[in-house]
Amino acid sequence: MALINRGKEIDARYKRVAPMCRALWRVFRLLSYAAAAAAALLGVIALVLLFVDVTAEELLFTPYMKVVTENGVSKFDVKLGNGIEVLRAYGEVDVSNIKGALYAGIFTLMATLAVCVPVFLFLSKLLKNIGSGRVLSEENAAYVNYMGLSIMIGNPLVLIIERYFNYALIKNFISGEIRFDFGIDLFGVLVGLLFIAIGSIYGCACAAHREETALVTVSAAETGGVSDDKRE
Repeated sequence: MALINRGKEIDARYKRVAPMCRALWRVFRLLSYAAAAAAALLGVIALVLLFVDVTAEELLFTPYMKVVTENGVSKFDVKLGNGIEVLRAYGEVDVSNIKGALYAGIFTLMATLAVCVPVFLFLSKLLKNIGSGRVLSEENAAYVNYMGLSIMIGNPLVLIIERYFNYALIKNFISGEIRFDFGIDLFGVLVGLLFIAIGSIYGCACAAHREETALVTVSAAETGGVSDDKRE
């Protein structure tokens, strides 16, 4: 009896997934469009920034760059990311330094959004199918694989871009010999491979279900034919 009740609880829990998917697939579809629009907007900002001709201080329109005064001396306070905050004398910073910092943030964010667009889009398609009852559609396995591929390729690229711009920023604001360490973070690759493995297993389950359904249909048709022959 306890096992039966436990089974009913599990069934009820999984039945709640479909309504959630029906509610969420549109959210992720909108998020994919929003990410694409934000990436395009950042591209326009990057292009416009090329032609901006103002002083370094007038270009400080982000919260991570500001001018501070310490002991009566004005300095630029720039947060470079990864816990690094640089203070540099006011006269030692020009507009190219500030533009470099802005481009670092713009292109890193654009790369992140470019990865989010396909992930959100394929996730919305997956949730839509599950919400409409197409749980064992082989399309779903493909969507999981596509998400894994996007993460596996996109995450290392985002990290490389981020590392390069961190290097460029530090070199831009700090004197001394600084070298770029290419490096590759395998975490995103492993996560992507995990998604692809899960998607492949999901695809096998969908294919097996399709074959079993086809066998049952053929068997039922043959059984029906035999019954008709007997009646005659």
